[in-house]
Amino acid sequence: MYLPKWAQAFKEPKTEIKYIKGVYYKYEVRYQYNKTKKRTDKITVRLLGKITEQEGFVPSDKDLIRQQAAALPKVDIKTFGVYHLFSTLLQEEIQSLTVIFKEEVIETVLSFAMMRWAYQSPIKRTPNYHAHDFCSEYWSTKGLSDKQISAGLKFMGENRTALVNWMQAQLKKKDGFTNNFVMLDSTHVSSVSENLSINAKGYNPNHDYDKQIRLMYLFSAELKQPVYYRLINGNITDIKSMSLCVKEMNIQEVVFIADKGFYSESNVQELLQNQLQHIIPLQRNNKLINFSPLLKANFKKELKNYFTYQGRIIWYYQYKNKTKILVTFLDEKLKVKEESDYLLRTKSYPEQYTENKFYEKMHSFGTLTLIFSLKQTLQPQQLYEAYKQRNEIEIMFDSYKNFLAADKTYMQDRYVLEGWLMANYIAMIAYYKLFIRLKNAKLLTKHAPKDIIEMSKAIYQMKIQGIWHRSEMTVKTNQLFKKLNIDYLT
Repeated sequence: MYLPKWAQAFKEPKTEIKYIKGVYYKYEVRYQYNKTKKRTDKITVRLLGKITEQEGFVPSDKDLIRQQAAALPKVDIKTFGVYHLFSTLLQEEIQSLTVIFKEEVIETVLSFAMMRWAYQSPIKRTPNYHAHDFCSEYWSTKGLSDKQISAGLKFMGENRTALVNWMQAQLKKKDGFTNNFVMLDSTHVSSVSENLSINAKGYNPNHDYDKQIRLMYLFSAELKQPVYYRLINGNITDIKSMSLCVKEMNIQEVVFIADKGFYSESNVQELLQNQLQHIIPLQRNNKLINFSPLLKANFKKELKNYFTYQGRIIWYYQYKNKTKILVTFLDEKLKVKEESDYLLRTKSYPEQYTENKFYEKMHSFGTLTLIFSLKQTLQPQQLYEAYKQRNEIEIMFDSYKNFLAADKTYMQDRYVLEGWLMANYIAMIAYYKLFIRLKNAKLLTKHAPKDIIEMSKAIYQMKIQGIWHRSEMTVKTNQLFKKLNIDYLT
């Protein structure tokens, strides 16, 4: 169609000018391939306005409304509380990680770690969480895709040396930390991948033999948090891997604290051969234990050895059995409870629990017997307290699998899996830091870490005319966060 020169000036890409009843109209168009006709069709989208020689382009009423709506102040709403809580808890760790890794990599991994921590998010859902969270104003501001996340995790997984250097630095930066010890243990994680060479059928406490990987963790007795992790083949036993973990972290004061089913002569010999410090509890029917001091009516007068632990009196005595040194502890409060529980069961389950068996076991109720091999000398009370810290490792593994929903992995690439584990590790540090803040504030009886995270999700930032504004908070919520040294008002 012929257009006069003055009208041609208004012709732009993806637009068309039509002459209808003496008036020139401008339309938006798009092009789409027609498979049936095997050609590209031009499709008219909408009327933009008319063109006159005197007035130029005159927008249509509908398009004018659309333009006015686009010019209205834009309001963005993003979750703020999760990012603020996470970044406050991990302030030191985030600063040190940014020194070691590329900016785009660590921002991607931090974003993913935070979404694991707050939402137990898989990779595919993280981009959406990221776009609606205030972290997107600081980390990966151009947006995230699942491919970017996988690439970032893979890069981190391929750089194990840098990760270990970072973990070593975190462990050693506390003055005097080398005088304390680190506990070591492992757990299994089911793997459904068919492309990983490290997952294999292996034994685990759940008595299932599905394919799995194993995770070795070091837990700091002083920092009260995990300080190291390592991925291990699913069919490798703990002892074979412990010495390599100690070598990789290059620290001396590592103690393996076993559970009650671990003890055997071969296991102890293997620990000694690998020069691994250990504390091992014995099952009460183990023949190494000498209960004779407790059979005496006036055993307290003869023992004279006791200490207090969490408001309880703990009696103890130390002795030798061949080359092994043993310490037996008696918790009288626990003894009374176990005796009561057993006698009640004689009524409910008479085929399993009998009075004769009760009198046979009576001397062992409330007892704990430990054997150990340590470089530094620990008094019985210190030994007992060290063993009791194993409960903190068990809480960590329980949190890892339940809180992070990380009891199963679907990763198909070894290095992406390594990066995924690192993101979970960062999330676990944040979890424990929050746990300790609740504990120090004496709030654990009222709130779990997950409760605090859920509360943080209700705190938003609103962008009005280019300025961010914090959403309202109740006085009660603000006071709770202040007790945890988390300030949302500044």
